[in-house]
Amino acid sequence: MAAGNQSPARTPGRLVTAVILVILAILFIVFGIIGIAEPAKSVPSFIPGGHLAGSTGHRPLHDVGWLILAVIFFVGAWFALKYTPKASAQADSQQNTPAGQR
Repeated sequence: MAAGNQSPARTPGRLVTAVILVILAILFIVFGIIGIAEPAKSVPSFIPGGHLAGSTGHRPLHDVGWLILAVIFFVGAWFALKYTPKASAQADSQQNTPAGQR
């Protein structure tokens, strides 16, 4: 480890991954809220699969899909920050042998 105050779970790579996942989750929440609030013809064209010219209704499956993706990405960010791998099997086996216990 380069820095002495970082735990193995908070490596820079994991932190960057978590930040990217949170940003995407917030973006998906915004897409879902826009889809719920606006009819399909008024949804901006930059939202994938959202704009439907001439439509007067909503597209609830798209909106729920965006919100489900947001939850999945938030869970992924949480795992990126909180998951800690178990000690290796080799280290465990050395501690359980009589030679490993001094």
